[in-house]
Amino acid sequence: MQEITKEILLKAKRDVFSSNMGSHITIFKGEGIDFDEIKEYNIGDDIRKINWNATAKSADGSLQINQFNDERELNIIIAFMVSGNIYFGSVELKQYIMAYIVAMLGYSAVKNNDRYQTIFFDENVAKEYTPTRSSGVLEDIVNYAVELNPLQKNISWEHFCYYINSLKKRSLIFIIGDFLEDNINLSTITAKNEIYALVVRDKLEEDISKLKGEFDLIDPMSLQTVNQTINSGVGSNYKALLKQHDDALFEHFINYKIKYTKIYTDDDIFLKLSELLC
Repeated sequence: MQEITKEILLKAKRDVFSSNMGSHITIFKGEGIDFDEIKEYNIGDDIRKINWNATAKSADGSLQINQFNDERELNIIIAFMVSGNIYFGSVELKQYIMAYIVAMLGYSAVKNNDRYQTIFFDENVAKEYTPTRSSGVLEDIVNYAVELNPLQKNISWEHFCYYINSLKKRSLIFIIGDFLEDNINLSTITAKNEIYALVVRDKLEEDISKLKGEFDLIDPMSLQTVNQTINSGVGSNYKALLKQHDDALFEHFINYKIKYTKIYTDDDIFLKLSELLC
């Protein structure tokens, strides 16, 4: 196991188990064992949930049904999105930050006694770990995240959504990536799942104005080198294009009720996740 893996695991474990991290609330309502309330029947409600005693006691004789919270256990999916873009960082590699987030979410699930499933996804499933309540597998998961080579990898968001829908069971899904791809569409998985998008970025990649001069830039997808002169005009145009991309991305998240946050490589990651989940 790499030293970086040990550091990530120790820090994540300390942060999660010494705090209230993990006490997140799900929006799900369903066939759970936890009774919530009695409410009036509406067209489309499950008739098997009719409470006949409450119906008999209702003032106007209207049908009353039982409403339940989900079962205590959540189906949690942690999705690590693999692309060449994550092999970058002026402070720390985005890849390592994403590995730390995976560890924190895993320990958080263990703390709540919830089962969690971890997948690594590029154009298809690159690696999949079966659902577990144990923290023991986190060493292997985080080590895989640290050691994987993301260069020349691309993400197929269409295939990702198809995979999620193939699971059938509704889930609490944490999607971890830099979300720099064009036309990301998660609409097909939002109806029955609760989605969190964790956008991991480096501040330098969002503002290259500090870079002035001639540079050899390497495309992380093709590994081709391009000689590029960067000046204030180039920096401004790049920043405007990225803002346009992010505005469309976040509008998509808002429209489909996807909770999201942006995490920079120099952020207090525990604090950012706590603000989103608690």
